Amino acid sequence: MQILLIDPPFKRFTGFIHRYYPLELAYIAATLKLHGFSEVAIFDADVINRGDDIDFSDEYQRLSMYMSGLNDKNHPAWGEMKAVLDKYKPAVACISASVTRFGSVMKTAELIKEYYPDCVVVVEGQYPTLRPDDPFKDKNIDMVIRGQSETTFLRLVCSLRDRLELSDIPRLSYRQNGEIIHNPDTATPEDINVLPAREALINIDSYTGEDMGMMVTSRGCPFRCAFCALVWNGRLSNQSIVQHRNIDSVIEEIRFVRDKFNTTQFIFYDNSFGVSKERTVELCERIIKEGLNINWSCATRVNLIDEKALKLMKLAGCNLIKIGIESGSERVLGIIQKGISIDLIQRAANKLNKSGIFWGAYFMMGLPIETEEDMKATYTLMKRINPPHAGIFLYTPYPSTRLFEMGVEAGVYCENIEINQFLTRHPRDYFLVDPHRRTNNIEPERFQQISHELLSKFYWHNVRFGSIVRQFLSRRRMYLRNGKMLWSDIAKGIRWITKRV
Repeated sequence: MQILLIDPPFKRFTGFIHRYYPLELAYIAATLKLHGFSEVAIFDADVINRGDDIDFSDEYQRLSMYMSGLNDKNHPAWGEMKAVLDKYKPAVACISASVTRFGSVMKTAELIKEYYPDCVVVVEGQYPTLRPDDPFKDKNIDMVIRGQSETTFLRLVCSLRDRLELSDIPRLSYRQNGEIIHNPDTATPEDINVLPAREALINIDSYTGEDMGMMVTSRGCPFRCAFCALVWNGRLSNQSIVQHRNIDSVIEEIRFVRDKFNTTQFIFYDNSFGVSKERTVELCERIIKEGLNINWSCATRVNLIDEKALKLMKLAGCNLIKIGIESGSERVLGIIQKGISIDLIQRAANKLNKSGIFWGAYFMMGLPIETEEDMKATYTLMKRINPPHAGIFLYTPYPSTRLFEMGVEAGVYCENIEINQFLTRHPRDYFLVDPHRRTNNIEPERFQQISHELLSKFYWHNVRFGSIVRQFLSRRRMYLRNGKMLWSDIAKGIRWITKRV
């Protein structure tokens, strides 16, 4: 049975940089291979002819290019997809589906069914977990997996192979006699100590060593942010339960990837790294003891920043910490249930600035409850805490989250949209009643003006000479081992700066 796991095209339609391999699909592939399914391949449609633009300040405008590529049958991405389908002739295809990429999922499913109508098309990931009924509005989608996918997909392909009933497969949704059946969820967690099957990637030579360094040391998040798709739907899929990997398994994967792909820069892609201080200390001590000689990055929260842990993290090779702050408004932080305060943010920033580790602070704008004063407060806080790098992004509404419900109550978001709007609307505008209005508290023209000002101010904050030098120095270990990455980063940096000057 030939199984094809697909990460559909998205960034390549815009020219933005595409980094890392599809980790979730690699876990699915590993689980299948461990149970005897040898004919498994992963197609990452963004990795071929990928862009290298790292300036996301005009992301909204550039994403308009996505709609053009998505609906252009002659775009190379769809020709490449067809070539892969013809080579592997899958009996089962599993497509990874986020909210913003769902148009790509629909076009991929359409292409599969056009040429291989008997192929079973399954979608998994963020959007089908949030809204398991919605994918079935597309006739080309046969089944949906809700929540973590490895065990459910394994049981599904076993049942298809052996012609067994589907009713006892947890977290599976499917059509039966004109009805949509949602099998119950399960409390059984996945085995995250399995090493992702990077070798199943079709275009493995298109990735750099750094791309292959994405891995997790834990899964899940115990916090309750009102905007987060993972946590709020976690009440259905157990993704709010934190699973820690066995540290021996983490060390084994680091060593394997370092030696096989010449990787010196890793990213620990945990939902909230450092939930357990004791475990963070233990992991860092093992990395030091084993003499792995790597660098790594992680994402965490200000309330998890600890001075002792920071010192060990730096010694263990941590050279980048990403912090989700979201807003500089105490009022907004309370409404979105972030669980932090401005005072806590400032204290954590002081520790980070003192640590010597390069770090970035990340914010959102365009929340349905946001005011002009809130947006201004975000910039004020960013300048006060003075991170080496700062990012601000347009908020994307995620259905089934509490913040989405607030937007519906305010009349800013639609509870539902027609399925064809995923093919005709800008991906940041899904579920908006009026694509030009993101909050009732700011007129669209004024919001556009403020958002452009913020993007410009954040950009100029990031191109300060000291910040650029610190960022390059933080990656020097990788550059010493792989000179190509140095010249690649220099080229990207020059393009980023000259584009705006």
